[in-house]
Amino acid sequence: MSLDKVSMGRRVLLGSAIVLLIWSFFSWNGVGGCLGTFCVSVTITAWHGWGTAMGIVLIILILWEAILLVQILSPDAFKLPELPVKPMLISLALGALTVLFGVIRVFEYGARKWEIWIALLILIALAAGVYLRFQEEGGTAAAK
Repeated sequence: MSLDKVSMGRRVLLGSAIVLLIWSFFSWNGVGGCLGTFCVSVTITAWHGWGTAMGIVLIILILWEAILLVQILSPDAFKLPELPVKPMLISLALGALTVLFGVIRVFEYGARKWEIWIALLILIALAAGVYLRFQEEGGTAAAK
């Protein structure tokens, strides 16, 4: 089993998706303050509002790409059934939805912490991975 068969687009897409999933449990928004000796701090992870949709689609994207990765690394393990669309288009749709919901989530609440800007960079890397993967499969010509 060699990772030489795995394309750069798939590596970037799957790697950034896994990093985004881990990073989604960090606090993206937060506010706090003290009144004398009484201090209160409230933080929000990515799993609020549109972030919930982002997280669900992200998990589906990771599982889908993992299935395709296993099929590349071990083609005799199992075969995908005949699908009405190409597997690349499913990856494209899931990746685009993840990026869309993620960007909406970044700008959804105020009191942004520094972690949210790292999440935005990870979303950009995910978008680049989706684009690379789409181009490696032939781009718009292969989508027809």
